Amino acid sequence: MSKREKLKRLAWTEYLPLGATAATWAIIVLAIGHADTARLLAAVTMVRGIQQLTKLSTPTALKRRAEAPKDVRKQAKREAFTLQAAALAVALVMVAVLVQAMKALGQHQIAAFLPYVALGMPARYLRLADVRTASQYFRIALGAGGLVTASLAWAAGWPVTLLGLAFGAREWVAYFALRWWPRSPEPPKIFINERLHFEEVARYSAILGKRLLTYRLTKSLLGVFGPVGNAAARTSRGLNWHKKLERYVPHHFGGFVAFSCGMIGAAVIVALNSGEPAAMVLSGGLFQTGATAANVVLLWSYLPERGGEPLPEDDDEE
Repeated sequence: MSKREKLKRLAWTEYLPLGATAATWAIIVLAIGHADTARLLAAVTMVRGIQQLTKLSTPTALKRRAEAPKDVRKQAKREAFTLQAAALAVALVMVAVLVQAMKALGQHQIAAFLPYVALGMPARYLRLADVRTASQYFRIALGAGGLVTASLAWAAGWPVTLLGLAFGAREWVAYFALRWWPRSPEPPKIFINERLHFEEVARYSAILGKRLLTYRLTKSLLGVFGPVGNAAARTSRGLNWHKKLERYVPHHFGGFVAFSCGMIGAAVIVALNSGEPAAMVLSGGLFQTGATAANVVLLWSYLPERGGEPLPEDDDEE
């Protein structure tokens, strides 16, 4: 693919979703003000962190069985659904614990936002178990869905807490949009005719989780420049420039454990020492980065040797 084609693809898969997301947050600021918007952003970031911690990359395994016998495809689909259902159950328990933690810290508005944001989690995990919704255009469907739901909430004059529902509903809007108008996923370079087992999914998850951490570091460094920084981070990922930071990502188990514990510990310290909305957003961001690393730690034993099998980029939301 030429650089021009890559930039054209970036426009559809990165810049348009970024613009829709920015417009969504602008509407929310107009609807509920800066302080509560920051609290909602903190809640959204915390839920994303839980999703990253429990993420299992089943789409890659399903795509590689696109030409397998029917019984193998059916078994793989059942296994993927079972794994995603288990991950969802764990994630919902974590959300419930997080709600109580926010109440204990006096962050009652964040605690009120969390259940509404979490209403979109079943759609996210269901999508990962349904190869028919696999699409590089997921982020634009998600961004457009958020813009529509936030606009409707603002027009209807919803109270502050219900604005969290806009982020829960957008996951369902994106899921059904891709489900009703599915696009054929790009054919994988490797096809598998064997039954799907957890070990394979865990291996894919560890590889992609490690790659995602590199992108998160890039985004964190550029995030101080606001929307321009986010656009730069997305361009970096689209052109694979962010992989130059690979050398700075831990490559040993101990390093990943230390990094994960450090990020999550810093998130707890920030939340305990300051109740300001901006501090809670920072806490959520630290937790999300630490959770991405923690996912790799949990699946470390399935990670192949360095330089193992190449995998395509996963269509996750950032």
